[in-house]
Amino acid sequence: MSVSGRDMMFIGGIPAVISFNASSRMFRGVFIGLNAEVDFLACSPMDLQPQGEAALSVFLETCRQQKRSPLLARQEGQKGYLLEDIYAELEGPARQKGIDLYQLVRDQTLEFQKTGYREKGPVVFLNF
Repeated sequence: MSVSGRDMMFIGGIPAVISFNASSRMFRGVFIGLNAEVDFLACSPMDLQPQGEAALSVFLETCRQQKRSPLLARQEGQKGYLLEDIYAELEGPARQKGIDLYQLVRDQTLEFQKTGYREKGPVVFLNF
């Protein structure tokens, strides 16, 4: 499995942009649509999922303790969350790969909420 600089994966229903740093030989994931920068590092693409799950779990627990939303709101004067706009942009690329993006997000979100992490399953990468 190779990861390009324009790949995205989903963990707990939240998209993360994946990049590779050639000098450090590390993969980096950065969640998008959250109210803080939440990133994770891995030595291989297969290690991205558990590292991302751990980072997301810590972030969500911190948000729960501080009683704040983990999602980034749209700009002032607009209702809703930036993540909704991101999902709308990703719907087309997901459909081209035969993925129902909204079903994927629902399934991952429910599983992540139940267990704090997603059961081992196929990692979903999208190119955009």
